[in-house]
Amino acid sequence: MAGDSPSMRLVRSYIQAAQRARASRSAEDLAAVRGFLAADVVMKLASPWTEEPWRVSQRGADAVIERFQAPINSATSLTTENVNVQQAGDDVLVEQLSTIVDSDGPHVSMVCHIFSVADGVITGVRAYRNDRGLPAG
Repeated sequence: MAGDSPSMRLVRSYIQAAQRARASRSAEDLAAVRGFLAADVVMKLASPWTEEPWRVSQRGADAVIERFQAPINSATSLTTENVNVQQAGDDVLVEQLSTIVDSDGPHVSMVCHIFSVADGVITGVRAYRNDRGLPAG
């Protein structure tokens, strides 16, 4: 792929591992996901209409793996498809088409993730989702 880099490959591999872990829920697949993350990784979500532009959602690899095990993150309720992957400096931008399925049916939105990569691991993720009409959770 033109513009491919080690950081872009790492992020795409992380996303593939995350999808496997969502589907299998196995300890082995969750451990594989954890292997992509720095021990002190920080996940942030955009916080519209607040004083703080980013809200910390998880701090540390253990917290990220714990969130992966939440029912809303299972493959039956959440699927993603990469639409665009680009790199700028140490950051890798991933735009995804995200589908959440609940009792009201599917809810589709675009999600943008900005992965920070250093020393071969993901050190941070900033995410923005258009939550309009999506279920809480």
